[in-house]
Amino acid sequence: MKERLRVAITTLGCRSNQYDSSAIEEAVRGRSMEVIPFPGPADAYIINTCTVTGPADRQSRQIIRKARRMNPHAVVIVTGCYAQVSPREVADIGGVDYVVGNPGKADIIDCLLRGRREIPLVSVGRDEGADPFSLRAVNPMGRTRANLKIQEGCNRTCSYCIIPRARGRARSLPPGRVLKEIETLVERGFKEIVLTGIHLGSYGEDFLNFSITDLLRAIEREGFPCRFRLSSLDPDEVTDELIELLAGAKTICNHLHLPLQSGDDTIIRRMNRRYSAETFSNVVKRLVDAVPDVAVGADVIVGFPGEGEREFSNTLRLLGELPVSYLHIFPFSRRKGTPAAGYPDRVDPAAIK
Repeated sequence: MKERLRVAITTLGCRSNQYDSSAIEEAVRGRSMEVIPFPGPADAYIINTCTVTGPADRQSRQIIRKARRMNPHAVVIVTGCYAQVSPREVADIGGVDYVVGNPGKADIIDCLLRGRREIPLVSVGRDEGADPFSLRAVNPMGRTRANLKIQEGCNRTCSYCIIPRARGRARSLPPGRVLKEIETLVERGFKEIVLTGIHLGSYGEDFLNFSITDLLRAIEREGFPCRFRLSSLDPDEVTDELIELLAGAKTICNHLHLPLQSGDDTIIRRMNRRYSAETFSNVVKRLVDAVPDVAVGADVIVGFPGEGEREFSNTLRLLGELPVSYLHIFPFSRRKGTPAAGYPDRVDPAAIK
């Protein structure tokens, strides 16, 4: 290999994955390697994958093959949620040298230094006992907005979601470490910090009598010279206490993203979500009444098994009645290993479209 290794990193999926890639990039630069834009050509490729939908898996495979075409002699390392959930499938893609699960992302530098392999090394590991916050991004390059991952994993069991298998149990970065890392990011000139996690609303559940609202209150007290944004909260996690805090906050943005997924109670129950259409409606109305100029975004899944015209119309009607600022709309994606993958009465793809 060249004396100064050229490494290209690319990321699919959520803000937590983006954060992890920033931390990997810092670790690469810290070993005097050069980070270059994907697709290079580079001496090594790190592909941080997503598996939240079938198209995400497909895109991950396409990017892996593209990296190998760009340089047949490069080291190819595949990590992230697709690598964690389907490691053998990833290893069978021609040209992959290392398959590294989410708990092992801190070991990627060692893989780079080992170089190419004749047979792929698969190391997905388990999250039990591992520190999910050992890989940190304290000096992201060239950005004015920084993601700050303060939570990892998810304890909920939504019937369509594979991510708990990919990310493990919910765990939180201690409040003191959160505040310290915010100080570091502020010192580096960041003007906005996005607090992110796999299930951000569960922050603090692994501590005694502490919540995401308590953390936001502590951040507000510090009076940092920047603003803060929450990545996503489930509707049932928006409490009166949180709304009151947002209404008077000086540094917390008046913005919430709430995954609705469906506005029909029958479908919501089949999804194993912990709220009703009325709950979502009441939360949005309370936010709009209490928080000046608040922006509320939502996710919607279309074509979940059992969704017919009536159920779809219920979702459409609910959203039409509410002052939702924007929508992220996804077709239902059947994920092997989830309860919904075996549900009957699937919706025809043409109807979903």
